[in-house]
Amino acid sequence: MYPDDVNGDVFRRLEEHNFDFSKEYPVDFYAVYATEEEADSIAKLYVQDWKNGGNFKNIETRPCEKGGMELELVPIMKLTYENIVGFENTLAERTSKVNGYLDGWGVLGD
Repeated sequence: MYPDDVNGDVFRRLEEHNFDFSKEYPVDFYAVYATEEEADSIAKLYVQDWKNGGNFKNIETRPCEKGGMELELVPIMKLTYENIVGFENTLAERTSKVNGYLDGWGVLGD
């Protein structure tokens, strides 16, 4: 049912644990940038999205344990493969304009 990729593997595991896909959840997405300025520049794009009606629980930058700065984005969304990949693709596109990389996503069920 899901593609044979990392996200598909996550969705298969969630199904195995009877995850309730009918609800919206805060989903944590992470990206890491070389500098605070780069992280802040991407965070500002999401703050603008939020002001334009995007549903976010949190947008935050902080020092990353690996070095550089981490951006945490927490949109509230239905957990579908398409929603996750779509959000990741937008984040990857924005991140490609600066020195950064995606660092995963996660969700907690009920």
